[in-house]
Amino acid sequence: MQAHQRVINAPPLGVGAPAPAARLLRWSLTTRRSWRSKSRRKSFASDSVGAGFSLASAALVLRPLRRQLLPCCASAEWVQPKKRQLRGPSNPKRQQGKGRAPAPASEDILQLPCFSMRDPYASLLLHGVKTVETRNHPMLRGVVGPCLLHVGHKTMDEGVALEFLWRRGLLEDQDLQRMLKPPDGLNRGQVLGLLDLDATRQYTADELRSPAVQNSVTSEAVGKWATPVLSAWWLQTPLRERGQPGVWTVRLPRSAIPATAMTLFSQPTISDVESLPLLMVFDLDGVCWSPEMYQTKGGEPYSLVAQGLVKNSRGEEIRLFPAVQAVWKMLHSPEARSRGVRVAVASSSRRHKAVPLLKTMEIVPGVSMWDVIDPKLFEMYYRRGEGKRPHLEALLSKSAVSPSDVLFVDDAAENVQSVRSLGVQAVHLPQGLTQAQTKLTSDQNLDILKALMEETDIRIAEVKRDAYEFRRDIVVGAENPRTGKTVAEKVLKYMEDKLTQKAGRLLCPSLLRAGQFSAS
Repeated sequence: MQAHQRVINAPPLGVGAPAPAARLLRWSLTTRRSWRSKSRRKSFASDSVGAGFSLASAALVLRPLRRQLLPCCASAEWVQPKKRQLRGPSNPKRQQGKGRAPAPASEDILQLPCFSMRDPYASLLLHGVKTVETRNHPMLRGVVGPCLLHVGHKTMDEGVALEFLWRRGLLEDQDLQRMLKPPDGLNRGQVLGLLDLDATRQYTADELRSPAVQNSVTSEAVGKWATPVLSAWWLQTPLRERGQPGVWTVRLPRSAIPATAMTLFSQPTISDVESLPLLMVFDLDGVCWSPEMYQTKGGEPYSLVAQGLVKNSRGEEIRLFPAVQAVWKMLHSPEARSRGVRVAVASSSRRHKAVPLLKTMEIVPGVSMWDVIDPKLFEMYYRRGEGKRPHLEALLSKSAVSPSDVLFVDDAAENVQSVRSLGVQAVHLPQGLTQAQTKLTSDQNLDILKALMEETDIRIAEVKRDAYEFRRDIVVGAENPRTGKTVAEKVLKYMEDKLTQKAGRLLCPSLLRAGQFSAS
């Protein structure tokens, strides 16, 4: 009762009452919801009335005084609570933020495939010691031309590679340690190199055991699927990128590419439009893209990942060969179209897969392969035992173009042979439209180029075989103490045999038979 008496005998709370007390009373008397919370009831009983003043007695006392308290509380000034400031960085300069550098132009960015390897074999590949990358699965099938190499953080056993290189004599002693790691200033765990890859193929059983193949792989453990590396470069500036399994696409600034590798990205120019054929006929599977449609499980819908790279419904990647974009862009140029150059298709691919893929795959942004093709000149079916002759006969009839103005490319030799009797220019491209075969002006030029490439491959194979035989017969024998005594005799016999073979290739056999030249 003493507490009740103190409240009743007190003067009106609006008179001389502080503003916080008036606000508290108005809030508690006019809001019914505040009484529903147990925590708020306890807070009101302890803060406004004091210790020992129960909630029930406070309600009985304050209810008659409601009319008197409300005018007093209404006169109190309400102050808006301060908003809580969000916690930000302690440095005020960071809040302002420095102006970001402008995004590079699209022509300064390259989208290239990339795969990851571990040292020491990744460094051996980029240093040019390892010239073939092998795997037990065709991971790199369809990846032809420029490709980036990611060097992983973890490394493999360097002792195995070191012992193989030393035993085979592939490197000098002073170069062994240097070739097993990146150059100074380049750290692992980044994209460090650029490769020019050739088409992936499967090794035979004899090739897997061949010492020459093992030397090119820098290991006695050779995978079934081989991808030759035509050239390798270290990037000028490494690219921070997290490694991923398989092959993925990486955006790289053009400034990171070495100057000597820029020829891989140069586009062919049309110096003589008159030399282009009036009708260009393409096979699709194995010529324009890889893998072939029958090798894929998925289909549409296709999603464009990057220029020249599409994924199907199963997530399988279909890639264009490096020269396809350049050649098709050239054939779609205003100069070529003004002359009347048309693009046709003669293929036996799966129509329900190939047609949506043609509409998705782009040669330039906004221009698909389907936009380049003349829809009236599209022949896609399979005739057993007839090759591509029915396709070319239909195309010649629909286009009304002379056979001499038609150029047909295919990766199957039997298809090329089946159309030669029609009078068209047919070119066999077993590795598809790679970067070395972008000059499609005439059958004669392509035949000359092909002959030169075949002869160069033969010369290189002869040099490699001679080097291997010399190392096997001379160098290894000299290192063995038991056979070191006969090294001089072997060297003499080796040189005599080589001179005799060279004389036989260079001089006419009739001169040798006449005794006018002596190999000794």
